[in-house]
Amino acid sequence: MTTRPPAHARTVRGVGTALALSLLVVACGTPQELDAQDAEAHYDEVVADVQEALEPLGHHLVHAPATRSLELVDGVCAYTPGSYEAETLGADLAEEENWDAVLDVLDPVLVEHGFESVDAPERQGAVLMAVVEDEHGAELSLGGTGVVRIAGAPVSAEACEGR
Repeated sequence: MTTRPPAHARTVRGVGTALALSLLVVACGTPQELDAQDAEAHYDEVVADVQEALEPLGHHLVHAPATRSLELVDGVCAYTPGSYEAETLGADLAEEENWDAVLDVLDPVLVEHGFESVDAPERQGAVLMAVVEDEHGAELSLGGTGVVRIAGAPVSAEACEGR
C-alpha cells in the first residue's frame, strides 16, 4: 500500500508548480532587457555576422553612424544600432526570386543571435521586406532598398536618464 502525501502538501506543490510555469510563460513572452553597453556589443556582433554571411554573395554593408541612437520611446529606453546599406543588395532584393539565396545565408545567423526565423519576404507597399524580432525586443528589417536596420532594443532605463 502506497501512502499519498497529505492534501496540504499536494496543494502547496501544485501551487508552486503553477507559479513556476506562470513565471516561465511570462519570461518567454517578455523581451530580455540588456545593459546599454552589452546591447552595443551584442548588436555589433550581430551585424558583423550578418556582414560575414552576405560577403560571399557580393554584398558589403556600410554603417550610417548617424542612425545609431539611444532614446526614450513610449517610456522605454531603446537602443537602435542603426542602418547598414549595401548598394548591390537593394538591386538583388528588388526581385522576389533573389531572396532565397540571401535568406538561406542570413536565417541561420539571425536565429543564432536570438531572432525569429525568416521564411519569406512580405510586400510592404511597393517594397519587399523581411522583418523579424529578437529575444530582446529589437527588430531587424531587410528590404528591397538594400538597407539592413536593427532598431528598438530595450535597454536599462539608466542609459536614457537625462535624455
